[in-house]
Amino acid sequence: MVYLLYNTLISIFFILTAPYFLFKALFDGGFRRELMQRIGFLPDLSLKRPIWVHAASVGEVFCSLPLLKKIKKEFPDHRIVLTTMTRTGNETAKAHVPEADQVLFLPMDHPLFVRRVFKRIRPSLLLIAETELWPNLLRLCGKERIPIVLFNGRISKKSFRRYLLLKFFFERYLKNISLFLMQTEEDRVRIVKIGAPPEKTRVVGNLKFDQSLPTFTQEAINAMMNWLGLQGKESILVAGSTHSGEEEILLGLFKDLKKIDPSLILLLAPRHLDRLEEVERILTRESISWVRRTSLSNQGLFDQKTKGSPEVVLLDTMGELMGLYSLATLVFIGGSLVPVGGHNPLEPLFFKKCVLFGPYIFNFLEVSRSLIETGGAIQVKSREDLSLHLKRLLSNEGERTELGEKGYQFLLRHRGATEKMFIGIRPILTKIQSNEFEVQNSEL
Repeated sequence: MVYLLYNTLISIFFILTAPYFLFKALFDGGFRRELMQRIGFLPDLSLKRPIWVHAASVGEVFCSLPLLKKIKKEFPDHRIVLTTMTRTGNETAKAHVPEADQVLFLPMDHPLFVRRVFKRIRPSLLLIAETELWPNLLRLCGKERIPIVLFNGRISKKSFRRYLLLKFFFERYLKNISLFLMQTEEDRVRIVKIGAPPEKTRVVGNLKFDQSLPTFTQEAINAMMNWLGLQGKESILVAGSTHSGEEEILLGLFKDLKKIDPSLILLLAPRHLDRLEEVERILTRESISWVRRTSLSNQGLFDQKTKGSPEVVLLDTMGELMGLYSLATLVFIGGSLVPVGGHNPLEPLFFKKCVLFGPYIFNFLEVSRSLIETGGAIQVKSREDLSLHLKRLLSNEGERTELGEKGYQFLLRHRGATEKMFIGIRPILTKIQSNEFEVQNSEL
């Protein structure tokens, strides 16, 4: 009865929104191709019983990479279909995940669309990154006896409350999942309270620690400095993945910091690129000179004659933030001064950078808590607190270096989740490979 009600509500939603989707598809070719995949019309697939990996957005795509590389290394004959929810995640996967033989959009969770996609992909295994629990997809895999593994699983405090309210609904679908590979004990306990069988749950750590250590040649670093117009003596504040309400705070603080260090440059990277015009309006209102990153790529250096040296570079590209962290003097992690939950604080640590974030870091609660305890990052309580820390650190290279080194050592100590997850998944992959071998032999 509950399942019927869920699908009825979804059907009503699609009927009501169909005119909008169709109208948008008429004028946006990219959206049209995306919509076709979401309703089950996929391009030709010539993959035999692939592994279906679902990673919702950019963060999940990148954190999935170490595991996908391990699978491809140990089971090179297995093909991989990677699906995403977001367009930016889709573009990132196509650009940075060569292990994926096909990159698609996840179908809308309606029985008609899910069945159509399922018949086209015909997966041998479904791997779901973090917590993407789509009832019709889980139900169909269970019905077809396709093993499902939730890997790098996490349940935020906010999500846990919602899932707990709907436990009567989700519990039946969680039983279709073969294995829950959770980041922390707290995540494991939460998924069990929602309805996961305890014997199917394991704590294996966080794949984000296992991202490949980035290496940038001096030539690559010089190229970044060149298009930024840097001479090597400037101080750089990188604000990564900012959200609405944070830019006003950061730009106000930036103006104060410039009085202390006139060479300071702000690299501002909004989390969502559709907010660029909104951020530009704030910059104009604050009378701060700025330039978009793409303008620099065409121009090469700051145009000293017409604009002077812009004080802010607005990042309007995907996939470059990680590299820019290597140039930072200080790094602020966005989504944490406003109640969004924060973003990955680990990436700047690869470069031994001094990292700060705000009070709202509940999406990375255990990681941030441990990082603070080891002295590898600073959590600020408010705008005023952030201002005090930035002013102090900007003029204290020794403290910045110490914080960056402690953060880097913390990162190295927590690596190893990939191997633990692979140990859990390997028996399933071996069984799939063995069954395929038996089928091939029986056909001879």
